[in-house]
Amino acid sequence: MAAAAVLSLLLFYPRQTSDRQVPSLLSRPIRFDAALIERAWNGIASRADLKKLIFRDRVNRYFPSQAIQCRVKYKTISYQALLAPAGSRLELDLKTNEGIQLTFSLFNPQPEKLRFLVKMASSGKETLLFSRSIREKMGKVENIFLPRTKGKTVRLILETRGSGLGAWINPCQLQNHPRPRTVLILMLDTLRADHVSAYGYRRSTTPALDELAKGSLMFSRAFSTSSWTLPAHVSLFSGRDVLAHGVVAPKSLIPSEVPLLAEKMQQKGFITLALTGGGFVNDQYGFYRGFQKYVNRSSDIFRRSAAGLMLRAFQDKVAEFADQDLFIFLHTFQIHAPYKAPDSYYRAFNPILDIKIKHIGGHLRLPRKSSTELPPAESADRQKLIDLYDASILYSDQELLKPLLAYLRSSNRFNDAMVIVLSDHGEEFYDHGDWEHGHTLYQELTRIPLIIKLPQQKRGEIREKLFAISDIPGLILAEYGLDAEGSDFINGRPNDPRRVLELSLPVIPLRQGLFGRVSYVDHDHQYIHNFLPAATAGNELSPTPVLKSDEWFTLGDIPLAAAEPFSPSPALHSHYKKKLADYLRRLKALKRNEGQLDAELLNKLRALGYLNN
Repeated sequence: MAAAAVLSLLLFYPRQTSDRQVPSLLSRPIRFDAALIERAWNGIASRADLKKLIFRDRVNRYFPSQAIQCRVKYKTISYQALLAPAGSRLELDLKTNEGIQLTFSLFNPQPEKLRFLVKMASSGKETLLFSRSIREKMGKVENIFLPRTKGKTVRLILETRGSGLGAWINPCQLQNHPRPRTVLILMLDTLRADHVSAYGYRRSTTPALDELAKGSLMFSRAFSTSSWTLPAHVSLFSGRDVLAHGVVAPKSLIPSEVPLLAEKMQQKGFITLALTGGGFVNDQYGFYRGFQKYVNRSSDIFRRSAAGLMLRAFQDKVAEFADQDLFIFLHTFQIHAPYKAPDSYYRAFNPILDIKIKHIGGHLRLPRKSSTELPPAESADRQKLIDLYDASILYSDQELLKPLLAYLRSSNRFNDAMVIVLSDHGEEFYDHGDWEHGHTLYQELTRIPLIIKLPQQKRGEIREKLFAISDIPGLILAEYGLDAEGSDFINGRPNDPRRVLELSLPVIPLRQGLFGRVSYVDHDHQYIHNFLPAATAGNELSPTPVLKSDEWFTLGDIPLAAAEPFSPSPALHSHYKKKLADYLRRLKALKRNEGQLDAELLNKLRALGYLNN
């Protein structure tokens, strides 16, 4: 089926239907001593050291809730797990066939000695398959090939002996697939659409992405739901716009009642992995739900080689699950300020480029506390910012995306894979008198690059209909025939020519003194409403130019086309004023869902320049 027809039918006629066995043992009913487990949880609650490592939480809303389930966080990585206090015996039924494999890791956070045993019981007889103690806190990945039982149901037993408390990390029953499914989402944080050469940018910043686009769908009118990382990513994983998911502020947590894409993918048989840059996609916000392994590497934000480190971690994980269905989320801050890259990439655009810039605190890494601390940049400094930014784009393209695609091809996953490359928001370089992102909803910040390669797709196509970052979960699920009704994730219909997208910025995360905004986008226009305080006057917000309450812009066929101001007709003005009134009503009714973030995460967010409002 041609790519053009595919996308128009995706949300209504699924191409593939498959409901494979769920690998995770956390999805199965488990028999255990409930009293012993409750005593273990009470013991954890009284130990400050253990409370930071083992969390009592539902790992997937689509799995049965059982007290034995938990989440372990160790060295910036969050894992799904089964609690394993000494003396515990966990039993569950499973069917085995030749070649089926059991995989897990062991966790022993205390100095006490624990021994972990795996047994199989059949016809009243127990057979020991595995026995091990570990001295370190986190053990290596263990793999056990289960004996043939000709399809009979057998009992799997996980025992813990000795003293203390541990956990079975991500226990899975794997069965090899000749043509494993692969869904890969690569989030290039802060990548502005009109700086992507596939969209016509004058510099060759993205040669690998350009090549991918030749055999993929390229969306020319793709938008994020906001202009900063946290709410945009919640939209990506929930299929909802900002007010619908309610994550509006730097300390907002994802509500537990909001389903997330990784939960659904895990329920449908995928191994789910996330490798991220941390920060506003840290697992503490709730992003871990549905991910068997969620890696936070926020300390890499200031490393020139962060994208390369992510590539190696990705290759290790894919090799570990070579014949399994994989849903992988990769996120990098490499393109985010301070625009770090190896010197050779800086020289690709400016032979004398360095990272120190006049007027920006003397150094790009230093955060600012308010808009008044940043005078308008001279033209040379503005170009230097752009040079640094473009260099970080080229580095990410060549040292992350290019080898990543090559690895998918060499591992025979590429043809059957669904590969999604996008950004959560763009970056302003004084286009409207300011720098960075998260402070406005202009197209420089909200119009995003989006390239999607469908399984078996050979020819590329440009899609000109409006498409939102929140449409991606519905598209993925429909492509694989998983949740065809899409009740949890499909928010609006991308093929409706009358469609209007809502972009929301009720809270500015970067600087004090700035006001919220909301925007509506149709196929040809963008309307922005600025919530100006009544006391705002003259140059009070200098250097940001004095704004009007309402701004109107055209929407070009490609992101490179500059948005021009225009005057709306009375009918169009009235239409969007009605939407604004409804937005204000919903915003007023929004319930806050804020939580306590740990001090380390707060410090890293401040290092990125956030949390000043």
